[in-house]
Amino acid sequence: MIEKPIITPGGKEPEIVIDRMTVAEFSEKIYKPVGEVILTLLKQGVVAAKNQSLAEKVVESLARHYGIKIIEKQKPEAAPSHTSKEVATEGTWKERSPIVVVIGHVDHGKTTLLDFIRKTRVAAKEKGGITQHLGAYEVKTGHGNIVFLDTPGHEAFSLMRARGIRVADIAILVIAADDGIMPQTVEAIKRSKEAGIQLIVALNKMDKATPAQVEVVKRQLAQHDLVPEDWGGQTVCMPISGKLGTGIDELLEVIVLQAQLLDLKANLSLPPQGYVLESKVEKGRGPVATVICHHGILKVTDYFHAGNTWGKISSLVDSYGKRVTEIYPSMPVQISGFSELPQAGDFFEVVTQEVMKKGILEPRVRPEMGYARKEGESELNLIIKTDNASSREAVVNAISKIKSDYKKASILFSGVGDISESDVMLAADTGSYIYGFHVKVESNAQPIVQKKGIVIQSFDIIYKLIEDVERLLESGKPVKMITKKIGEALVLKVFDIKGLGIIAGAQVKTGRFIRDGKVLIWRGKQKVGEGNIKGLQRDRKSVKEVHTGFECAFLVDGFDTWEVDDRVECFQEVPE
Repeated sequence: MIEKPIITPGGKEPEIVIDRMTVAEFSEKIYKPVGEVILTLLKQGVVAAKNQSLAEKVVESLARHYGIKIIEKQKPEAAPSHTSKEVATEGTWKERSPIVVVIGHVDHGKTTLLDFIRKTRVAAKEKGGITQHLGAYEVKTGHGNIVFLDTPGHEAFSLMRARGIRVADIAILVIAADDGIMPQTVEAIKRSKEAGIQLIVALNKMDKATPAQVEVVKRQLAQHDLVPEDWGGQTVCMPISGKLGTGIDELLEVIVLQAQLLDLKANLSLPPQGYVLESKVEKGRGPVATVICHHGILKVTDYFHAGNTWGKISSLVDSYGKRVTEIYPSMPVQISGFSELPQAGDFFEVVTQEVMKKGILEPRVRPEMGYARKEGESELNLIIKTDNASSREAVVNAISKIKSDYKKASILFSGVGDISESDVMLAADTGSYIYGFHVKVESNAQPIVQKKGIVIQSFDIIYKLIEDVERLLESGKPVKMITKKIGEALVLKVFDIKGLGIIAGAQVKTGRFIRDGKVLIWRGKQKVGEGNIKGLQRDRKSVKEVHTGFECAFLVDGFDTWEVDDRVECFQEVPE
């Protein structure tokens, strides 16, 4: 289906020359929101972020979809005698470690397998047993060094999985032998085939599986054109137990053998080139990113370009947490020195100082991914803050797929880092809900949150966050709160404490009293005051609540003319 003709601000229909370009560049040329172009690509079966380069064939398909006039590309001038092929064969070549991506369905044991290999407990740190971030780990084994990429198993991280496979040389497809092939297993198989990389199947949880279940898995593999070797096919299937460690040495040996067949080599003479695997903001270091290069030697003080960011390497930290001055191909490294936060999946390359300066002086337009707002449409305004760029992209994409008959989720802003004062002020000005993923609220923002009554929801598991957004969308309106009486107390004594004020000592007669609860003060049948409990103590210790029969002391904001036998009622706001 061809879209309606697009009219530019100048009144003319846009034109385009079919050439390689990023999603952001294409959207700028045709005056369309980058988010809309990404969704169009997804419908065409292409997964791409805004800074990802599109092939000419994909650009042409998009142009025809939007009805854009195509201008014939001019033929390039004759290439110089020093061709790219000659460049590729020259220089110093060296064998490099294989980069291995571990893929498969959630809970099939990917992280447990890597735990056993690198002898650390990563799974215990992950909430819900789901690996939330893309990480790279260089592992020293008796068979040689191997670099493992740990890709998340949750559905919302499909973009990250696709990028992990693009970087890797070999894919380990982990399948629980007692569970079989699942939807995410099928997706992982598809991605690895599209990338054209070597696939090794690890049949995990063999300590729990029966021979019949193993045969079922092999039959399922054959249905996806992955015929096991013992069935006369070409697919290597290794029986393992990530929990017990059985079969792991044999799996590592097979990885090294496959790497030798691939003859993996790197050109050390070329400027380093690779991909950003992960990015985040670190206190004291600013924007940092995990990068793996396929060629060249990366050094401190190198100038670089990644996506729409530039910088000069100020520090290199290897996968063992040690600061180094240079890093070789295939070795994962954390780099600091970025001008701003790069995106996971950005192409990384070392450039000269002159090229970097030119890029900074002539910056490319970087449109923000957003959602078009239609007048009169009921919307749920959201502000999203996550701990890193990959999580941000995963959360934003997952929310964009939520359908509701009542409201539309509109992401006014999404960013990386803790929830700041400016985030809270933006929420107050726009009536937005703030959703945090693996982040906390900065201390200077807390008073504004309480004063403005901003709703902040924090989550450690992505599907819990999505479920909460769905709940709000389906409700059609924010949860209505009512004030409910929860307790009553009688004042027994009044204290005047210097520096604090007038404090009431009372006994809770019914229900309970809570810190920050609203109170009404009665003297006989007359109401003499009201306010909020600022501090609540029992046995001279600060407490959150005091129940029936216990004595307590409290200070009420806005009232201090206490008398013995005053009757105090405590109220709390609760959902209707």
